Amino acid sequence: MTTDPEQEGPDESPPSGGLSGVLPHVPPLVTRVEAVVERAHIPLLASALTFDALLALVPLGLLMLQGLGLVLRHTRFFDLADPDRLLLSLLPPHAHGVAGRDPFALVEGMVGAIQGYQSQVTWLAIPAFLWFGSRLFSSIRSTLSEVYDAQGPQRHEKLILAVLLDFVFGKLRDFAMMGFLLALALVNTVLTALVRLGSRETSPDLPLFDLFASALGRVLGEAVAIGSAVVLFMALYRYASPRRLSWKASAFAAAVATVGFELAKRLYGLYLTIGAQREVYTIDVNLGAVMLFLLWVWWAALVFLLGAAAADVWERGRSGSAGKRDASSEKRG
Repeated sequence: MTTDPEQEGPDESPPSGGLSGVLPHVPPLVTRVEAVVERAHIPLLASALTFDALLALVPLGLLMLQGLGLVLRHTRFFDLADPDRLLLSLLPPHAHGVAGRDPFALVEGMVGAIQGYQSQVTWLAIPAFLWFGSRLFSSIRSTLSEVYDAQGPQRHEKLILAVLLDFVFGKLRDFAMMGFLLALALVNTVLTALVRLGSRETSPDLPLFDLFASALGRVLGEAVAIGSAVVLFMALYRYASPRRLSWKASAFAAAVATVGFELAKRLYGLYLTIGAQREVYTIDVNLGAVMLFLLWVWWAALVFLLGAAAADVWERGRSGSAGKRDASSEKRG
C-alpha cells in the first residue's frame, strides 16, 4: 500500500541520545532533524550521492565549456583560440605558465586539448551527460524520498504498468531537471567569469566591466551567484521528489543548503589560494587539493540532504501546529 505524497506523516520522535544528551538546551528542530538523520542514514546517502555526482561532473563540465563557447563566440574579450583566459578568470590566483609551480597545469592542458576536438567531445559528452545526469537525478529523487519518508502515487492497478509508468515519469522529471541545471550552471559560470575578469587589471575597457570592477558590481555578482544556488536548491527540493514541499519549506531548505555549500566552497578556494601562493607547489598540496575536493562534494551532498531533513521537520511541525489549533477551535465551538 502506497502513501499519498502530499499526505503529511507523523512527526519524528526526538532521539534519546545524541546532541540532546550532550547539550542541555537543544532546540526541538535540531533534535528532530537528528532523528531524521539517524532514520534515513543521511551520511551514507550522501556518500552514494557523491559517487553519482562525480560521474556526472565530467560530462557536465564538458557541456558547459561548449555552452560557454557558443555564448562567448562573438565577443572580443574572450578569445576562444586562447581558452586559458576564460579558465584563468574562474581559478584562484596562481603561477600560471611557470614550470613546476602551476597547480592547474593539468587542467589547463586538458581544456586546450578539448578545444582542439570540440565536435568529437560534444558528441561524446551529450550521451554521457544524459546517462550519468539521469542517474544522478534518479539518486536525488530516491534519497529525497528516503529523507521525506514518502512514496510516489499508484499510477496503475497492474504492477507491471505501474512500474513502467513510474520509470517513464521519473525519467521525464530527471531530464527536465537536467536541462534546468545545465542552463542555470551556464548562467552562473558566465556571471562568475565576468565578476572575476572585471576585477583584474587586464579587464577590457567596457562599461559592463567597469560596473563589475566596482565594489557594488562585485557585491551584485556575488548576490546573483548565491541567488542562483538558492534557486537551484529550491527547484530540487520542490520538484525532484515525489513529495512536493511548500514554497516556504523549499526556501528554508535552500537557505540551509546554500549556507553550508558556500562555506565549504570558500574554504576550499582559500586553501587553493594559499597553496597557489607558495614558492614551490608540492605533490602533497596537489594531493590535499584533490582530497579536499572529494570531501567538498561529499559535504555538498550532506548539506543538501540536511536541508531536506530540516525542511521536512519544519513543515511537519507547522502542519501539526495548524491541526492542533483547528482541533482546539472546534472544541471551543
